[in-house]
Amino acid sequence: MLGRLRVEGAGGAALPRRARQVLGVLAARHDRLVTKDALADAVWGDDLPGNHVAALEQYVSLLRKALQPGRGRAGSFIVTGDGGYRFSTERAALDLAELRAATRRAEELPPGSAARLADRQRVLDLVEGPPFEQEDTAWAAAVRLEVREATQAALVELGETAVGTAPERALRLARTAVEADGYLERAYRIAMRAAAALGRHDEALRWYQRCRATLSAELGLEPAPETRRLYRELVGLRPVAPRATDPVPFAGRAAELELILADPPVRILHLAGPPGAGKSAVLAELVRRAPGRVGTGTAAAAVGPLRLSWLRSALAQLGAGEPLLALLDAAAAGSRTLTRPELEDLAVPLDRAGPVLLAIDDAQELDAGSVAELAWLHQRCPRLGIVAAYRYPHALAGRPLGALPADLVLRLAPLNPEEIGDAAYERSGGIPALVCVADRPAGVGRAVAMHVARLRTAWMPGGAWDVLRLCAALGTLRVEQLARLTGTALPEVLDHVDRLVHAHLLAEGPGGHVRHRSGLVRDAVAEQLSTAHATHLRDRLASA
Repeated sequence: MLGRLRVEGAGGAALPRRARQVLGVLAARHDRLVTKDALADAVWGDDLPGNHVAALEQYVSLLRKALQPGRGRAGSFIVTGDGGYRFSTERAALDLAELRAATRRAEELPPGSAARLADRQRVLDLVEGPPFEQEDTAWAAAVRLEVREATQAALVELGETAVGTAPERALRLARTAVEADGYLERAYRIAMRAAAALGRHDEALRWYQRCRATLSAELGLEPAPETRRLYRELVGLRPVAPRATDPVPFAGRAAELELILADPPVRILHLAGPPGAGKSAVLAELVRRAPGRVGTGTAAAAVGPLRLSWLRSALAQLGAGEPLLALLDAAAAGSRTLTRPELEDLAVPLDRAGPVLLAIDDAQELDAGSVAELAWLHQRCPRLGIVAAYRYPHALAGRPLGALPADLVLRLAPLNPEEIGDAAYERSGGIPALVCVADRPAGVGRAVAMHVARLRTAWMPGGAWDVLRLCAALGTLRVEQLARLTGTALPEVLDHVDRLVHAHLLAEGPGGHVRHRSGLVRDAVAEQLSTAHATHLRDRLASA
């Protein structure tokens, strides 16, 4: 029941809608006798048929025959009682019943105990989607609310437990909780602490801003004191104690890192690469290899009170003292640009004997004031190198960063088999985001691969995705075959292939053949096709 309900009878014929509703009501009230009047009221409401008792008996008989053929009334999980029916979970397993039992057990166990957390995880494993989504009735709404509350309780308790030991997982759980309920401050705090534990200071602050904006816009409220206190700790008024995390393995990019860390540095270097190319990982590796020489920040949400968050993060990594950080906080609070004296103060930690790098992730989001401040620091500090990371050069069109010309544009190519091994290369195609999940469970790898593929094709015509789907379903194809299968002119297909090869989603072979570069992307895209659709495509290819 925890997801879309579909029931089919013998021969694949779908059962009538009313029969499915009868089953849904009995399942929602499992192990309790539901009188025929109460059952009819839930199914029909005010539109009762002339003889609703007979109609119910007919639907129950149909369900018994379809779901347990040959079992007979005596062995059916739909048990006839005194004036009604009962869904017996002693005779049929029911995911909703298991969820309720797991939730009840968890509430009775000590907080943080292994058994309690196991029951919370079982709730998440069971829920594939909201129950009875198509039913606009009071009984269905009550069950949806019950399942939602059980899911949220599991998400936040597991998330809080994971912050110190598995912050990436804690962040995923918190994100899921916020997407389901944007007013749940507890989930925002988990996300803030998890991002901080991962060293992603700016992301932690963005979670607070999102919480504040949601509460203010929808409810006219400010975040709770506990949330505001955590925010103040994150911006440095009371530092958050560092949390130990396992280091993320880093592979390849030796030539790129050597170039970026050269002495003297490239004065303005643009680091470009599509989503998943590893730009953020390269910046983090720069900090690890040259602590005190490299400071990084992200401009992804550098607006309003966070306008200077990227610069604050970078200067903190370069060892700037509290007075300089307070200077930035004051300017950010007023949403203003820095004055000349303030810029002179900031130049002090950047104007050193050795080379210093300021690296900005998502640099295309920098506003005009930030770009002007960067240009001033560039002129003032001759030993300062600036690294601006973004997805594609065309992302700078009409953006302020376009006014900061690059001395060098370095585009990140996929990693090669020598750097990551043949097995990981076959799965990932050398795309760093997929290298990280190549050994994870299949569902995790496919989810990340689908996200990367969607991001990399977002700017392409829709026909490019059709090419990806065909190659996922049919394997290696010639461009002429793609043209016939899609009914598209060959020049247009070639344009799609060019774009997909450039985005490192397809690889070329001899004789005009193309195939998926990454096994994970291929599997993720193929998963979106039904067996019937894939069979139809193979038949079309064979006939062509």
